[in-house]
Amino acid sequence: MLAKKTFLALLAAVGTLAQNAAYSQFGGQGWTGSKSCVSGYTCQFQNQYYSQCLPSSQGGTTKKTTAASPTSTPGSSNGGGSGGGVSYKASFTQYGAGDTFGSPNCNTNTAACFFYTQPGFSAAVSQNLYGAGPGDGKGPACGTCWRLIIQTDSSGRRLNNAGNSIVVKVNNLCPKQGNPLCSQNGLSGTNQYGANVNFDTCIDSGASAALFQNSGVGLGLGTATQVDCSQWSGTIRS
Repeated sequence: MLAKKTFLALLAAVGTLAQNAAYSQFGGQGWTGSKSCVSGYTCQFQNQYYSQCLPSSQGGTTKKTTAASPTSTPGSSNGGGSGGGVSYKASFTQYGAGDTFGSPNCNTNTAACFFYTQPGFSAAVSQNLYGAGPGDGKGPACGTCWRLIIQTDSSGRRLNNAGNSIVVKVNNLCPKQGNPLCSQNGLSGTNQYGANVNFDTCIDSGASAALFQNSGVGLGLGTATQVDCSQWSGTIRS
């Protein structure tokens, strides 16, 4: 009897260890990993390639307890898609005229998506989210809209503007080559700050000032959630 109880306990422990972590990938085309999420999280279908463990209380497309074959994929274009509600742990940086790297104006049609916004907040995203490499043109993320919510600095200290949020439109790529912040291995991988994706907010579009405000930092951590582009305010220019 004792041996049987021990065996059952070991099985339970193995099942727990096999559960997917919060905000990690759960399923999708070709997925061979675990079929369950940690306690308090449920699988939510995002597209045919990606399902994610999200908080049980968070609204999404369709909550599932096991991965299932998807029925549709979110569209994307310069005008933006309908938004899938997918959320990621995110790091936030800034680039453009006046940054410490001597970057040029980031709000031009030379961006990887070949458009800029005026008015309207824009950002470059890490290559794993952008969906294409340097020189490959527009990625699937071009024109999609995301709500960025900043919470802490890079050390985990809560910022004085924690909870501040803005909606940005993706118009550029942050390549992984030479950029540790943007070199995550897939959407379930993380950078050195534990973020699945990085949003490099465009200074010249006003996104950086609106997100960081008077926090005193230029690198923050929080969440990024894809939203319908009706929540973004601005004009696309090419």
